[in-house]
Amino acid sequence: MDEVKLMHKLIDIFKYKEEYQMETSGLHPQDMYVLERIYFKEKARVMDIAKTYHIPPSTLTGIMDRLYEKKYIERIRSQEDRRVVEIVVTDEGKKIVEQHIREDRSFVKNFFNTLEPEKRGEFRSLLAELVSNVDKETLFVEKGDDI
Repeated sequence: MDEVKLMHKLIDIFKYKEEYQMETSGLHPQDMYVLERIYFKEKARVMDIAKTYHIPPSTLTGIMDRLYEKKYIERIRSQEDRRVVEIVVTDEGKKIVEQHIREDRSFVKNFFNTLEPEKRGEFRSLLAELVSNVDKETLFVEKGDDI
């Protein structure tokens, strides 16, 4: 199988993961991404999320509104500065994120366990090298044709 076909097969697998988790959580991938970031930080300011994760404020406002409507987050005024609103994950939001994390672990385990133990270690090592060396800015720049 050539590298382009191989890449598309991998994309199909990860798209399936995304669709599956969208169905089980009821959240779009970007909404889950933001909810996870807040979950791991415990509380966050909207503008900090926008800057740190490069999400346009208008997009983030829509995400926050959807998460708030589903009761996955709460908006709380900061005690230090009443003008500042902080976001925290509710108990219901925590359940959704924790389910998502369990699904991620199952996916990863089952994905890697399709290989024999020796090949699994080698594959992990090669993937680690690949993701640490890839430069996203150059992925779509045409270079010599090595494929």
